[in-house]
Order: sequence, then structure tokens, then C-alpha cells
Amino acid sequence: MRRRLPHAVSVSALAVLLAAGGDALAAGPATATGRPDALSPTHANLTKYTTQKLTWSAALCPQEVKELGKAAARSQCARVKAPKDYSDPSKGDITLMVTRTKPENPSHNNRFVFTNPGGPGGPDARFSVIVAAMSPMGRTETVIGVDPRGTGESTPVSCAQPKSDIRDSHRLTPANITAMQTAVKASVDKCVAQHGDYLPYITTDNTARDQDLVRQLLGARTIDYYGVSAGTWLGAHYATLFPSHVGRFVLDSNTDFTSSFQTSFGYQPMGFQRRFSGQFEPWAARHNDTYHLGSTRTAVNATYLRVRKAAANGELGFFSANVVDNVMAQQMYSDKGLITAAKFLGFLDEARQGDKLALYQAFALLSTGSDSYTDNREATTFMATTCNDTSWDKDPNHYVKRARSLGPQYPLLGYNQVVNQCAYWPYKATNTKIDLSKAPKILMVDNTLDPATPYEGAADAHRHAPNTVLLTVNNQGFHGAVIGSKNTCVTDAAYGFLMNGKQLHHDSVCQGLPLPGDSKVYPVGKQVSGPAPSDVQHKSKTPPHKSASLSDTILDLLSRLIGDIFGGPHA
Repeated sequence: MRRRLPHAVSVSALAVLLAAGGDALAAGPATATGRPDALSPTHANLTKYTTQKLTWSAALCPQEVKELGKAAARSQCARVKAPKDYSDPSKGDITLMVTRTKPENPSHNNRFVFTNPGGPGGPDARFSVIVAAMSPMGRTETVIGVDPRGTGESTPVSCAQPKSDIRDSHRLTPANITAMQTAVKASVDKCVAQHGDYLPYITTDNTARDQDLVRQLLGARTIDYYGVSAGTWLGAHYATLFPSHVGRFVLDSNTDFTSSFQTSFGYQPMGFQRRFSGQFEPWAARHNDTYHLGSTRTAVNATYLRVRKAAANGELGFFSANVVDNVMAQQMYSDKGLITAAKFLGFLDEARQGDKLALYQAFALLSTGSDSYTDNREATTFMATTCNDTSWDKDPNHYVKRARSLGPQYPLLGYNQVVNQCAYWPYKATNTKIDLSKAPKILMVDNTLDPATPYEGAADAHRHAPNTVLLTVNNQGFHGAVIGSKNTCVTDAAYGFLMNGKQLHHDSVCQGLPLPGDSKVYPVGKQVSGPAPSDVQHKSKTPPHKSASLSDTILDLLSRLIGDIFGGPHA
């Protein structure tokens, strides 16, 4: 699940949302009712859509897909018409971008692996090609990506993001709070005024229906699925709506999908602080000879606080206190990011002492190029999906109280809870109840120190969805546990299921791998106990590709697709 970094207004769209209240501006789309596996919840005539013919062409693919190497050469794209509202197709159509990556070694299994990168709001067309390139699935499986409605090359929606001059969200003065609330409300009101004919229909239920429409057009009875982060939320919704079409589902880095987005995002301040304080700071201290941040965890934290204070006082130019927090939090997504975070903090500490070149070096360290999307389609889809899916508290002061409570406990991100776009969202939430009991068993995979989808949320979802098997990875903190991982305990189990159909018989536990430069694993917090994946579990016949981890790829995409690492929308 993507942590939407606060914009200049410090919007907590990374933990945005809560229990509902207030009147809806307009009735939202129909919720998930009727018989399971029905594409339309009102049984509307959808023949116009289900009888389309797919026309595949490499020329239709986004430029980013064409630049993804050998897997791109096996990829083609198609455009699909879908109803804006599956309950009432007379409201108009949207277009979906679909990517198909054929396997290197075609077999006769004719299985399709659908994907989703999370967000919600992350484009999937390119992500599916990344999955094909970074995993052994690309050798034997046909991998499918469907850009979610609202984002990527599907019919997009883009609204200006809220901005203010607040540079330090820790300073919760009445004036600052009012300025942030005013900016967020104005941005939501303007977005609704501009796109009110589309926003209510950007929901996870409809995105799941879009995927099932594509399934039907492919002629597949069932689909396999790999979803990461908020892609697990989508996977759970699909399995609830279309249980008889569920094949082999692997949900990686799970949201608390049986609860609300409020609850799921609510774990993040704790999760990011645990990764920062429990893993990053001790790791940096162990490598003080390299990064010079301090030889103890306390000393590293003191360096961070000195840098943050200098930023809050305007001594580091562009790097405000909020930017420093956001950069450090963003780097917690991957183990490679810990190295970047240490270098970044070191450069700013030197800049604090008057080294102007170090300030430039800190900026250059974070420059990763730009994405083709110069608008805010990812951020807007994130807002619409999260606010439409589950109810949120409509009292803006609820979030102020939350920030005052969480900030001192989890200072890295706790104060960013002060404002929330969903407090001003006018549409009624769908509040679909997740029920996986009619689907085949689903494999969940989770790292215990994942900052963006903390383990506690995944464990709660597992408890409330008994038709799941949970593979836990102790002391591993990057986001995205499977694709690109070097942990064969994890990849053997996940690919053994996705590619060979060999499901784990019971909840299992793998041990994490050492952090960069470490020779052993340093435990953090309570350890999850349990058996290793069963010896009966068949291992993947094709070893994982040697490549960067998925968390590194996500980190790169985050900086370009889901809002830039400086805390604002990309230009």
C-alpha cells in the first residue's frame, strides 16, 4: 500500500480516512449485492462490453512499457471499453488499458496471472511487465496488467493537490491547522466540482469488475493473481465478488483488507517509526565508519534531530522539516533505501555545518528522473478510491486530535495525521464486506517490519479471513516480500503456488536476510514462531531472477508515479 506523502500542506494521504458521518452529496454507485460472480450488481445488460474483441498491439503500449527490456518485446496492449457504473451502464463508458506479456517459454497451461502494484492508484500496465521481467513467472505464465480506472492509461482523473506554506507539521498551532484544513477542503471541493460525474465510480469494487471484464474477454475461466500492498485490498475484493473465478492468489504485503482503510492506514505511523527507529538507526550505528551518523542508535537519532531542527529553522534551503521527514520515511520502503537515507542524512548534517556542496549532493542523491504523467492522476485516484471504499470520520478535528496523540509517539509521520481529504469527501462509501469463504485458499505473505503495510494489519486480516494461509517473514522490513527477493524460503513458497499450484498446508514462518553490509540478522521486537514452509511444498523449478528487489523498484516508482519524494505532486 502506497504511503501518499503529504504535499506542501502536509496532507496525511498516507494514513487518510476514517469512520463516516455527514450527508452524501450524491448517491454513490451500487454496492456489492446480488449473487456472487455477477459482473453487474443490478444484473444490467452488459453484452455491449462482454462481447468486445481484444485487438493487441505493441504500438498501443505506454512508452514506459516499451523501455522494459526483453519482457517489453513480448508485451502488447489493448484498449477495453467498460461502463462507468456497472449498475447503470447508461451513465457512459470509460477506457481501460490492458497489457499482456507472453511467456518466454510458452506452455499448454493457458494460465493468466493478473497483477496490481497497489497505491491505490499505481498504474498496472507497466507493473505487470516488471513482474514478468523480475520473476520466473515471466518464463512460463502470461502476465496481465489492467491500469485501474482513473490512473495510468485508463480514463484518467486529475485534480490539483492542496498546498500551503506550512513547512513543519510538528508545529500544530491554531493558525497552521486552519491553513492546512482550509487548503485540503478547497482542493476536495474543487475536484468534486470538476469531476463529480466520474469520482463516485472510482472504487475498488469497480476496479475488480474491470479485471473480471478483462478475464471474460480473454476467455479464461479463472485467473491467478499477484497483488502487492493495496493490490492485496483489490485481490480480496475480487475474491469476494467473483469467488468462482479465483485461481492461485498471492497477496504480498497485506493491508488490513477485512477492516477499513482508516484502520489499515492507521497502522502506518507506528510501522514507519518501527522501521526507522528499530532497524535504520541501529543499522546506521553499526556502519558509523561508513556514514558517520553516530556509533549508537541514540547518536544517530541525535544527528537526525539536529538536521531536522536546522531544516525547520530554514537553514537547509529547499529541505524543510517536512521534506526531511518525507524523504527519510520514503527510503524505509526498501533495504537499499536505508543506504540512501544514511547518505542523505550525512549530506544534510554537513550542510548544516556550512558545506554548501553537501546541500547539492543531498538533492542530487534523490534525483531519479521524471515520469510521463505530469498531472495528478495517481494522487486523485488514491483519494477517490480510499474515500469511496470505506467510511471516514467527517469531523476535521478528529484528525487534529489524532496528530496530537500520535505525533509524540511516532514523530517521523505521526504529526502528518492532522488533515485528511476524506473528512471532506461528499460521496457515500461502498463499505463492501470482505468474504473469502467461497474462494479457494489464498496465500498471504508479509514481512514483520514492513513500514507501509505493518504486520499487525495483515495478521488481523488473516484472523478474519480463515480461508487464507499466512507466510510470515521475521525481521524483514522492506515492502514487497516476493518479487525480486533473494529469500528463497519466501520465493520457493510463493512461486511454488503461483506456478505449480502447490499451496502451503498451514501458516508458516521464514527468517529474514541480513541488511546491507551486515553479516547476520539483528532481531527487532517480538518474533513470530511457527514451522517453516512444509517440506511437501514443491519448490519453484525456475529460480528467481537475479535483480533488484521489488521494494527497490517500488521505491523508484514511488518517486515518479505516486508523488515525488520531496512531498509534493510531480511537476
